[in-house]
Amino acid sequence: MTRDTGITRRQALVFGGTAAASLVLRPGWAAAQDPAFAHGFSPLGALHYPPGFAAFDYVEPAAPKGGTLRLARIGTYDTLDTLAFPGRPPADLRLIYDRLVVPSDDETASFYGVLASGIRVADDFSEVLVDLNPLARWHDGRAVTAEDVVFTFTALKTDGPPFYRQAFLPFTVTALSPTRVQFANSRIGFRDVVRQIATIPIHPAHVWQAARAAGSDPEPLGSGPYRLADAIFGRQLALARVPGYWGAELGVNRGRWNFDRLVFDYYRDETVAMEAFRAGTYDLRFETDPIRWAGGYAGPALDAGDLQRAESPGPDGHSVHGLVYNLRRPFLADRRVRLALRLAYDFEAVNETLFSGAYARFDSVFGDTDLAAAGPASAAERAILAGLAGSGEAADPAVLADPDPLAGLPPPGSRAAFVEAARLLDAAGLTVAEGRRIDPATGEPLTLSLLTLDPLFEPPLAWLAAAFDRLGIAVRRVQADASTTAMLMLDRDFDLATLSWSPARLPGTAERLLWHSALADMPDSYALSGIRSATLDAAIEALEVARSPEALAAAAHAFDRVFRHALVLLPLWRTSETWIAWWDRFGRPESERNGLSPAPIERWWARDT
Repeated sequence: MTRDTGITRRQALVFGGTAAASLVLRPGWAAAQDPAFAHGFSPLGALHYPPGFAAFDYVEPAAPKGGTLRLARIGTYDTLDTLAFPGRPPADLRLIYDRLVVPSDDETASFYGVLASGIRVADDFSEVLVDLNPLARWHDGRAVTAEDVVFTFTALKTDGPPFYRQAFLPFTVTALSPTRVQFANSRIGFRDVVRQIATIPIHPAHVWQAARAAGSDPEPLGSGPYRLADAIFGRQLALARVPGYWGAELGVNRGRWNFDRLVFDYYRDETVAMEAFRAGTYDLRFETDPIRWAGGYAGPALDAGDLQRAESPGPDGHSVHGLVYNLRRPFLADRRVRLALRLAYDFEAVNETLFSGAYARFDSVFGDTDLAAAGPASAAERAILAGLAGSGEAADPAVLADPDPLAGLPPPGSRAAFVEAARLLDAAGLTVAEGRRIDPATGEPLTLSLLTLDPLFEPPLAWLAAAFDRLGIAVRRVQADASTTAMLMLDRDFDLATLSWSPARLPGTAERLLWHSALADMPDSYALSGIRSATLDAAIEALEVARSPEALAAAAHAFDRVFRHALVLLPLWRTSETWIAWWDRFGRPESERNGLSPAPIERWWARDT
């Protein structure tokens, strides 16, 4: 089950390698294209869709245009500036901007041009050249140019959120001509260089530069299928489909973006939003609460078929939800302490009691896919992890023998597990005085500070706090607004912090940003745990350069087993489904009835328009 963000949550746009296919030019394209430039790329094999393809197989190309889709968002937004940080712009506003390329949802790692009419990537990924589509236009009629691409990446690299500042550090972006952009990449062999390039909504330099020169906020202007129609801060955002959108007939867009109007209403919490949905105030919701999913939709509308529900695979296969340990705390740097806390959490009891059995146990970073490690390490895994000093995981026979760090230990939450957990805490020097564990660094009773940004975590956290209390450890929930909580996380001012993580179908980038040693001490990085492990780094780096399914599987298996044994995350539950409910006035492509993850904004249409 995943939360709808208004834009498809896949952040896995990957280009790479040199492709030799030539472009099939649309009528009106006068200039010949360099045959070394291709219309798309997959680092793991041939592309499914040829140059000039008509539409993706999973959409309905003849879907009618028209109507309105009304959606709900929780919280608020305080700016329309989608480039600068801090600030909370509405995520859905990014729909007004085109990207250089978009992913194909029925391939593991294939990507096709939107603003990009062609792309050429060096074999070692040291350089990416992008040719822009000469027909691409901003909504004011001006051409999209290489200057716009350079401006966008420069702005994000200098003033954007920490994620972009870190991800773009290896990149130098240069306009070689009005329609050609060069990305120079200092990380030789980094396969995901274009994944990071491709996901960025390109912004118009002329609009932003004029606004900044005038000391005002820019008026959002895009080149995409929608434009900003209305913005009522704290209440609503409305987008309108652009008549004559320049890219409407591209194969990547045909059958998509079918609604004339998208309206996003903002609610203070899920309870209020749910009542509004049941009253028909908006059309569709992605459910996140298993109890609400099990019983909250029952009623005459559901019985009559006016209200529809579906359970579908998540867009990235599954999500892991848990607590990150801050290993910068001396007592949490001791693996025995982290193992003791893991043994105290009874997933089976929590799942049945609080979630009606809706969730799955965390058995692997990669869920039930073939990227999950199992049994003894293969020769390929051992080669990745061989000969590396550091945290020592590879030297531990248990890591290579079994990816499960709990193998041979009592079931978590059992009486025997609490006995073993107490023994581990004693061995780590956390002695007991008057029923409380003592922090040896301060001599005071040990209290863990806990940060959370998502109310969905509340029920299991209360259960976990009671379990920790049995071990003599208190938990202090830090009460703060979302912005303050986010800053506390980035400032590393916590012991435990909630994390929801959806590994991509082609993993590598997120794993580096979360768990690589190079980012452990970088200010404002998302490496919340601060782990430093040469073996984990080796597995991440192998993920980043894998160019075949076999190499990817070996790297993923190595990462999975080393990460699980490192115990930097206390997993609370795993989800593998998207839960969606909607009022029955829409059409959707057959592919979603056959298991493709739903994308209503992109692929659905209004009936009887």
